Amino acid sequence: MRKFVATIAVAAAVLTLGGTAVAQAADVTTCRSANLAIGFGRVEGAAGTVYREVVLTNRGSGSCVLRGFPGVSYVDSAGNQVGAAAVRVGERGPLLTLSPGAAAISDVGFARVDNFDPDACRKTPVWGIRVFPPDETAPLYLPMTDQYGCAGDVSAFGAQLTVASVRS
Repeated sequence: MRKFVATIAVAAAVLTLGGTAVAQAADVTTCRSANLAIGFGRVEGAAGTVYREVVLTNRGSGSCVLRGFPGVSYVDSAGNQVGAAAVRVGERGPLLTLSPGAAAISDVGFARVDNFDPDACRKTPVWGIRVFPPDETAPLYLPMTDQYGCAGDVSAFGAQLTVASVRS
């Protein structure tokens, strides 16, 4: 999608400048997992859900961009997904440019699994979460202690995980 948008911008510039394309700046690429550090930020609780900031920090040598929702799911100690992935909440958000050392944050909601029907939930200990940064296919992992997820389908009762678009 990013390459398509860049192609449209170049085509518009060529039309505007009478057919002459001039490179004005280096293309800023999407942030890749290999160049991102991951960690937890602030933690807050509300009505049966704990919200944790998942912080993605550019540890590369150049700027990169992020926009949209990370993919988030619980995983067991073998890296297998436990239950459904996080449900997206809110709007996609603006394009964020991360210079080296800068961070983007996504708010992730962790529902208390004891609030779900136990037969539907099938409460299962998890190792942590797997996070796919927006527009990336290589995952990052964050360990958690004393965390449980629902191995069963609880969609009739709500979402065990929610995720918001990245923000600065």
